[in-house]
Amino acid sequence: MFGKSIFKIKGLNIEKSLNILSKKFAIYDTERIEKNLTQFSVDFRYHKNVKKELTKLGYEIVEEKNSGFLPFIFKNLCNFGVIFAILLAFILYTIQSPIILQYEILGTESLNKEEIVLFIEDNFSQNKNKLDILEVENALYKNFEKISFVSVMVKGQTLVINIKERLMPDEMYGEFQPIYSQHDGKITEISIVSGTAEVSIGDYVNEGDILVQPYYLDSSGNLQKVEADAEIKMEVYHTAEITHFDTRVEVVRTGEFKVIDEIQLFGLTIYKNGEDVNYSRSETRVEYEDLVKNNLLPFKLKRTTIYELEEVVINEEFEEVSEKIITEAREKALENCENYDTIVDEFYTLKHISSATVVDYVIVEEIIQEN
Repeated sequence: MFGKSIFKIKGLNIEKSLNILSKKFAIYDTERIEKNLTQFSVDFRYHKNVKKELTKLGYEIVEEKNSGFLPFIFKNLCNFGVIFAILLAFILYTIQSPIILQYEILGTESLNKEEIVLFIEDNFSQNKNKLDILEVENALYKNFEKISFVSVMVKGQTLVINIKERLMPDEMYGEFQPIYSQHDGKITEISIVSGTAEVSIGDYVNEGDILVQPYYLDSSGNLQKVEADAEIKMEVYHTAEITHFDTRVEVVRTGEFKVIDEIQLFGLTIYKNGEDVNYSRSETRVEYEDLVKNNLLPFKLKRTTIYELEEVVINEEFEEVSEKIITEAREKALENCENYDTIVDEFYTLKHISSATVVDYVIVEEIIQEN
């Protein structure tokens, strides 16, 4: 990854000597060019030691070539422009690192996040060294009535604000509230503790429908407000649909791919190794890796893998893969199921339309509606 050295040596008994060297260093890409001329590669980090060993063994080093990241760095260390660019990048990083660049607000429901950010920007410095965390917490608590608890911390160049909002008094939302359906389904049991039922056993309801009203009529026919309280069981239907086409076109990988490696510093590419890609259709995956840990200069390896794609026509009758398709539909329906132990029934239907088959899978779950 970091570079390699290619040696071309001349001499006799090369195989025996390479066996001795391989016990000390990793040797690869060995190639016998002529009877007394051989080429091989080693890790660039050990090229000086390998060169000494070859000299001791009496071999003539015909050619030595270095390639990769580390050779590039060593070669350009004396280049004033590269050194100046690195130093400038380091200075810029040092200057901007104490600055808070973004704000992360957590725990808000009714509070406006943008309003909180504007308040902090208007009243406090963005310099981490001049920012008093306790002052920020106290100011937020005093200026926003809905905040019951707040904590502030600096994480990198982000100011993270955790907020817990006050529970609003019942009077602001009404003294009593109806019981609303939390799901689409069918009522199977209903036991009223207090209030008036709006539904009966066997009724189908939608999410948000009123199940129990927070009142009852007394013996005189007067409406009395009470807390709505009931135990309600209902069947909830989780459905999933998958359509299978007997003839379809799919985009798949051909098996061909290209890898492009870039060495980056502060987001700028300083070394690149790879070929131009001319695939007509492709899929790209990008990975980042820290090259050296605990180093002042955060060099990163950006590895871009580009896969060639092609369109493939697939002829596959539904009967050939029916079990697989039905299983996929079932798993998709199960994704919305809260508890597998509460499943009371499941079934599926098939609908054939021209060269397509539609699988509708239904999971029936019995749940207890919460007040």
